[in-house]
Parts: sequence; structure tokens; C-alpha cells
Amino acid sequence: MASQHNPLSGADTEVLGLVAYSALAVMTRLAKDGDQAPTIEAHVQNARMSAQAFSLFEQLEKWAQTHGVDLATAAGEFSGLYDDLDARTRPTAWVERLVKTYVTVGILGDMLSKIAEYHDLTQLGGKGWDVNQGEWTRNHLGPQTLEDEQLAARLSLWARRVAGEVFGLVRSTLFTHPNLLPDPDAQDELVQWITQQHRQRMTEISLKG
Repeated sequence: MASQHNPLSGADTEVLGLVAYSALAVMTRLAKDGDQAPTIEAHVQNARMSAQAFSLFEQLEKWAQTHGVDLATAAGEFSGLYDDLDARTRPTAWVERLVKTYVTVGILGDMLSKIAEYHDLTQLGGKGWDVNQGEWTRNHLGPQTLEDEQLAARLSLWARRVAGEVFGLVRSTLFTHPNLLPDPDAQDELVQWITQQHRQRMTEISLKG
């Protein structure tokens, strides 16, 4: 039987639920990416990253049990959170799919990591949040955009569209779930920090944020 720790506060349980639901969403996104991959190698790698995302969920599940939290219930509070984002940013090509996932996982990962930090819950994901998708995209897409200015320009426009939708979701999530932040004034500071991180990631694949 797992050892029990002090029960989580309502706010901390909310953070845990958001991180857990997001892990499931990333798992699903990467599985879909793999299904649309142009090569078997890319399919395998995306399947592997999808499995890593589910492994993160399983780790959270074990951690939740030791704190007396029903993770399925906590995560279920955020069910459907990413549906509109997905519907409004449907890619038409593999490279657009890569950029969409790169932008989305990057921005949301920054938000989740910082929120967990605010609540002293840094064990909920941390640096491994993007399950190596960022590195994989930089290695496979970066060389193409570096050499093809036309492709880089097209994907920069696409990335800005996706980022706009994701940042809108970040703000709406923080507004509808105020317990995620220590105080309302922290929202602008958090979004500014995430924006800086996003711009850096864009330069790493030769795109304009």
C-alpha cells in the first residue's frame, strides 16, 4: 500500500487535474501526428513520444494516490479544454502539423510548469514536459526552414495563428480558474514570460514568432 502524505488543497488539486488532463491531450496529439507521419521513422518516434506523455500521466496518478486525490475526477474537470483550439487550428500539411504541436506543447508546457512552481508542485512535469517533441522538431524541421525562406515565411504565419489561439486559451483558462495563480496580477507577468520563451523557440526553428 502506498504511503500517504498530507492531502492537497483544493487549488493544488486543480493544478494537478490540469496537468494530468494536459498530459492526456499531448498523448492524443502526438498519436495523431504519428498517424499522419510521412515516414515510418517519424511514425515510430511520435508514437514513442505519445507513450512518454502517457507515462507522465501514470506517474501523476501514482503521486495523486499518495495524496488522496482521485486523478480521473480532478482531470475530468478540464475535459474538452483543448477541443476548440484543435478545431480552429487544423493543419493541411505535415510541416504545419509539426509546427502546431511544437507551438502548442511549448506554450502550454511553460504555463503548466510555472503554475506548478507557484504552488510548490514542481514535481508535476517539470523540464520533461514536452516529451522531447521540441528537440525532435528542431532537428527535423529546423534544417528545412533554415534553407527554404519561402517555407519559413509560410510556417511563420501559421505559427503566429496557432500561437494566437493558444495564448487566448491560456488567458481564458487562467480567468475561469483563478485558483491556478497566486493572485490575479500574476497573469500578465506569466503571459509575458511565456511569450519570451515562445519567441526563443521560434528562432530555434528559423521562424518569426
